[in-house]
Formats: sequence, structure tokens, C-alpha cells
Amino acid sequence: MRLLLAAVLLLPACPSTTRLQPRAAEELRRGFRHLEAGDRERADVAFAHALAFHPELAEAWNGRGIVAEQSGDLALAARCFERAAAAQPDFAEARVNRGVVLARLGRLAEAEAAYRQALAIDPDLAVARLDLARALLHRGLAEPEQRAEHWAAARREYLHLLESREDEPAAWHDLGFLDLESGHPLRAEAEYRRAAELQPAAEAALHGLCLSLARLSRCAEAEAACRRCLAAAPGSASCRKSLAGAEACQGAPPGSSAPGPRGPGAP
Repeated sequence: MRLLLAAVLLLPACPSTTRLQPRAAEELRRGFRHLEAGDRERADVAFAHALAFHPELAEAWNGRGIVAEQSGDLALAARCFERAAAAQPDFAEARVNRGVVLARLGRLAEAEAAYRQALAIDPDLAVARLDLARALLHRGLAEPEQRAEHWAAARREYLHLLESREDEPAAWHDLGFLDLESGHPLRAEAEYRRAAELQPAAEAALHGLCLSLARLSRCAEAEAACRRCLAAAPGSASCRKSLAGAEACQGAPPGSSAPGPRGPGAP
């Protein structure tokens, strides 16, 4: 069983080029085009050129942060996103991006704060809500003494997300993970099943469904879910191992508990 990856970094939804000095706007547009084409070097030069005309241009600082993150310089990326947010306080995407980088640096409490700042600007910003929930989930893994508190808060954020995006498979998957790890396999089974309905070939959801069914001693259903997992990901060692457990579960004497194969419980 494993968690999914965090969300990717965000470009601004609507770059504010219309109110800029024309050359700054032109360089900003070029920077976005270079980023989309995968040319980080030219993108960074274009964003730097835009900043020469407009030193507090938030979109350009955000662009430079994305370039730095893609180049592996997470500390520089965090500083660029912080500069973008300072230059434009209502720039929610920059705050989300800063949170993503801080989470990758292991600074989970700061990442959580950045996501909350983004949600204070736009409560329906789904990527911020998902990343906040995942930061809380990972804090629970990293801080076992506060796991119950962090995971209760994470669960609430996932439910908030489902209020605005009911068909978000990542939220259903992660709720399944939380509930299976917290000893609620019946809830986990329903959540993993919903994630698998939304993404029928998702290995992680199908594996979680197999595990939760095995914990419920619904061995034949667990075996079927594991076989679906292997069909979606033929090379998956975890699905193959759990399939063996589900098969053994079916051969257990009446009244005995299912072996309940489980993964490492870590992302």
C-alpha cells in the first residue's frame, strides 16, 4: 500500500500581462512558452529579463521558482515563491508552490501553513486542499505521537475537498489509506472501491481495495481485486504478494482470521 504523489507546481491561471510595461509582458509570455517547451534555461532568462523591467513581478518570480524546482534547487525555489507571494499577496498559486517545495524539503509544518494561506485566498483551490491534506497525512507518519490529531485534521480536509470535487480519486484513495491504517477496514473498502471506480486501472487503489477486503475476511473478493491490480500493473510485487495472501486467506479453516496482507504503510 502506498500514497500517491503530491501535486505538481502551478503556473498562474491568468498572467497579468495587460497591466505591465509592454517589454515585461512580452518576456513573461516568452518565459511561459519556454517552460511549456521544457527549455528551462531560456525560461529563466526570459523571467529574469521581465524582472529587469518590473522587479516585483510576481508571475516572473513564480516562473523562476518553477525553473529552480525543476533544476533541483529547492532552497532557491522556495525563496522565489516567497518573493512572488510577497509581491502579490493574493497570488494563491505561488503559496501552493512554496508549500510543495517546503514539503519536499521535509518542512511539513511550514508547508501546511503555506497551503492554508492559499486556501484563505481561494477556499475552492482544489490542489491546495489536496496538498494540505497530504501534508497533514505525512506529518502523522513522521510524528507518531501526534498521529491521531494530524490524521483527524487530514480527514477533514479530504472531506472539504470532496465537497467541491466529489469525483476526485486521489481524495478517495487517501481516505482509504487513512482508514485502513487507523483500523477502519469497512470504510477503507468503500473509499478504495470509489477510487478504483474513478480510475479503473489505478494500481494503488486496487491494491488498497484488495488489502481492505482481506482485512474484512472477504477473501474471494480480495483475490479478485488483487488480480485486477496485477492486470493493471503486471510487474507489481506488492499486488503479487497480496494476491498470495488473499489466496491463502481462502484456504484458512472456518472461524480463523484472514492473514490480511498489508503494505509498509508509508508513501
